[in-house]
Amino acid sequence: MKKRNKQRANRKTKEEMLNHKDMCGISDPTPYEAVKDIIKEFKRKQCQV
Repeated sequence: MKKRNKQRANRKTKEEMLNHKDMCGISDPTPYEAVKDIIKEFKRKQCQV
């Protein structure tokens, strides 16, 4: 069984490897990624308040 730390590290490297830019260099996230980013920002703002 894998260790949780190793799983987290693998997940971070996968997220870093994903390239969300098209040929012109414009950021083009998929709808799933866009919603995930919105939720992440919302949670980050909730923690600051």
